[in-house]
Amino acid sequence: MNRFIFLLIALVIGGSLFAQHRFEGAVYDSKTNEKLPYVNLIWLNTKKGTSTDSLGNFSINLNPKIKKLVVSYIGYHSDTLLVDKPMANVKVFLNENSTMLRAVSINERKQSSFYSKMSVEQKEVISSEGLKHLACCNLGESFENTASVDVGYSDAVSGSKQIQLLGLTGVYSQLLLENMPFLRGLSAPFGLGYVPGSWMESISISKGVANVVHGYETVTGQINLEYDKPMEADPLFLNLYVNSELKGELNAKANFKINERLYTGMLLHSSLNWQEIDHLGKDGFMDYPRQSQFNFVNRWQYEGSKFHSHTLVNYLHERRTGGQMGFKHNMRGDTSLYGLGGDVDRLHFFTKNGWMVGHSGSIGTQITGTYFRNDQFFGLNNYLGEQSDLYGNFIFANETPHAHQYTVGLSMRYTNLREDYIANGNGTFFNSSNSLYLYKDAFFKEEIVPGAFGQFSFIYGDRFTTTAGLRYDYNSHFEEHLITPRLHFRWKIMEDLILRGAAGKGYRSANVIADNFGILASSRQIVIKEDLMMEDAFNGGLNIYKSFKTKDEREFSITMDYYYTKFINQVIMDLEQDPRQAIFYNLDGKSYSNSFQMDIMLEPIKRFTVTLAGRYNDVKTTFGGVLMEKPYVSKLKGLVVLSYKTKYDKWMFDLTTQFNGQQRIPNNIGEKQGYSDPYIFMLGQVTRKFKNFDVYVGCENITNYTQETPVIGADRPFSNMFDASVVYAPVMGRLFYAGLRLTIK
Repeated sequence: MNRFIFLLIALVIGGSLFAQHRFEGAVYDSKTNEKLPYVNLIWLNTKKGTSTDSLGNFSINLNPKIKKLVVSYIGYHSDTLLVDKPMANVKVFLNENSTMLRAVSINERKQSSFYSKMSVEQKEVISSEGLKHLACCNLGESFENTASVDVGYSDAVSGSKQIQLLGLTGVYSQLLLENMPFLRGLSAPFGLGYVPGSWMESISISKGVANVVHGYETVTGQINLEYDKPMEADPLFLNLYVNSELKGELNAKANFKINERLYTGMLLHSSLNWQEIDHLGKDGFMDYPRQSQFNFVNRWQYEGSKFHSHTLVNYLHERRTGGQMGFKHNMRGDTSLYGLGGDVDRLHFFTKNGWMVGHSGSIGTQITGTYFRNDQFFGLNNYLGEQSDLYGNFIFANETPHAHQYTVGLSMRYTNLREDYIANGNGTFFNSSNSLYLYKDAFFKEEIVPGAFGQFSFIYGDRFTTTAGLRYDYNSHFEEHLITPRLHFRWKIMEDLILRGAAGKGYRSANVIADNFGILASSRQIVIKEDLMMEDAFNGGLNIYKSFKTKDEREFSITMDYYYTKFINQVIMDLEQDPRQAIFYNLDGKSYSNSFQMDIMLEPIKRFTVTLAGRYNDVKTTFGGVLMEKPYVSKLKGLVVLSYKTKYDKWMFDLTTQFNGQQRIPNNIGEKQGYSDPYIFMLGQVTRKFKNFDVYVGCENITNYTQETPVIGADRPFSNMFDASVVYAPVMGRLFYAGLRLTIK
C-alpha cells in the first residue's frame, strides 16, 4: 500500500511538473472561428515542432534556447508567437488573406452564416451573430434564413412544429447537442421549442449521412447545436422579448470562473403566453395555445493540460392549453368546449471527457441520458408518452505515422419507451394492460443496442480527404443485426473550389404517434395493419462550393448540392385510403427523395449581404400500391435574405422573403383537395446596438397570409367530421415583436 501511495504521488507530481513545461492551446480560422486541423508549429530556424490534431488542438514542450514558434498552414498567412513561459488554453488565430499577423488574436466581423471550407462533410453554420438577425425565440424559429431546413406546424391547434430536411420529416435527421444525442424519440413533437435561441452559440446543418461515431440513425442529415461555453462566454447576458400577442420571454446566462481550469455556467428561460387570440374570427379556435415554460441548465467545464471535461444538466417543464376560445386547463374531459393541452417534464444530462494520449492520440467518453414524460389530451382523447434513454460512447482516436487518422469505439444505448393512447371518440385503445391489442410492440418498446464502430481518414495535405467508416449494432427489440457503412470525401480542386460527396446507410425505430403527432388533432382512427419493422434507407449526395473575393475583401460564393434518399423499408402513414383513418404499415413498393439546392451569397457593397437560394424536391412514396407525391412537401422553394449593417454595426436591417411552392394535400374530409396554392412569407427586423445592449423590433408574416380553413369541422369538434391536422400554410397572421439584449463583458 505504501508503495502504491508513493507511486501515485510521484505520478501526480511528475504530471504537474510535465504540465509546467508545456505550451498548449488551439489554432482557429480568424473569420469562421473554426479550429484548424494539422497546422504546423515549428520552432524558428529548426525542423522541430508539432502540429494540431484533428480537432485543432496542440501541445508542445518549451524550448529553453528558442522563444519563437512559427505557426503555418497551407492557404493561410503564417504567424510567429513569442513563447517564453508555460501556458494553457492559448488561442491562435490565422488569417486566410491579410498580411502577416503581429498578434496572437485578431478582431474581425463575424459572419452570420457560412459554409465550412475545412469540414469533410457539407456543413452550413449559423453563428450566434446570425441568430440575432431574427427573433429566434427558439430552435424552431432559427431556420428562416436557410433554404436547407423547412419548419412548419404539425397541426393548427397544438403549436407543435416539425422540420423537413431533403424533403423528409425531421425524424430522419439527428439532432445533437454538442455532438451528443439530444432530441429523439418522444421529444420530437414539441422539441424545437425546448431550445431557446439566445442559448445557442451556433447551429451546424450537415446534409446526408454523418460519420459512424454518432450511431446509425442519420439518414437525411444532422443538426448540431452548440451552447455557450462558460470559459469563453460573457459573465452575464439578458434577453427580454414580448410580441403583439402578449407572449413574454426572459432568457438569462451567467458564467463564473472557479479557478484557472474550472468554470461553471447557468442558463435560464422563462416564457408565458396567456392571451386567447382568434385572428380569423371564424372558427372559434385559438390560433396558438396558452403556454408557459420553465427551462434551466447548469453546466461545468474543466480544461486541464491533458484532461478536458464538459458536464451539463437540463430540466424543463411546460404546460399548454388550447382549443376553443374560453377553454381552461381544468376543463379536461369537458364536452361543452373542445380543448387540448397537457404537461411536459424533461430531464436531460450529458458528460463528455477526453484525455490526450501521446503526441496525437486521444481517448473520449460520452454519456448522456434523458427522462421524458408527455401527458396530453385532445378533446376526449388522452395520450401519455414516457421515455427513458441512456447512451454511452467510448472513443479512441489517433493518427498514423503518415498523418492519416483513425477512430475506433464502442457504444451502448438503452431505451424504454411507451405510448398510451385512449381515443374515446373513435374507439382506438392502446394501453400496456390491453392484451387484446395485437400490435402493441409498436407502442411499447425496450431497446438494448450494443455497438462497435471504426473509421479511417486518408488525408493528402489540405487537398484531399476521404473517410470510410463501418459500424455494427444489435437491436434487441427488433432482433436485428445492423451493418452501417458510410463514406465521405472532400476534394479541394482549386484554391476556392471544393467538391464533397457522401454515401451510406441509416436505420431508425419509428414511433407511430410521436412521429406523426399532428394526427391526434383530428378524428381519424389509427389503424395498424401489421407488425412494424425497422426503417432502413440509403442516402448519397454531392456538393460543390466555389468562392470569390474582390480586392477590397468582399466575398461571393456559390454552393450547389444534390442528394438522393431511397428507402428499403419505411413505416408508412397512409391518409389516402380513407379520410377518417390513418393506416400504418411497412413499405410495399418504392419510396425515395431527390433534392437539389443552389445558394448564392453576395456582398454587392460593403456591409450589405444578399443570400439567394432555390431548392427543388421530388419526394414520392407508395400508398396502397400507388406511387404518389408525399403530402405536405413543397416541391419548390425560393429564398432572398437582405442584410445591411451601418458602420461599426450600430444599426442592422434584415429582410427575409420566402417563396413556398404548392404542396399535395392528402385525402381529407374538407373542401380543399389536390394541391395547395403557393405563397410568399416575409419577416424583417431592425436592430440598434449600443455599448452593452441591443434593442430590436421586428415583424413576422408581413404579408399576413394564412391558411383559409386550418380547422375543418370547427363547429363539430367532437364528431368524425373534425380535422385540424391538414396544415400546409401559416396558421398565424402578422405578428409584431420587440426585445432587449443586455451583455455584461
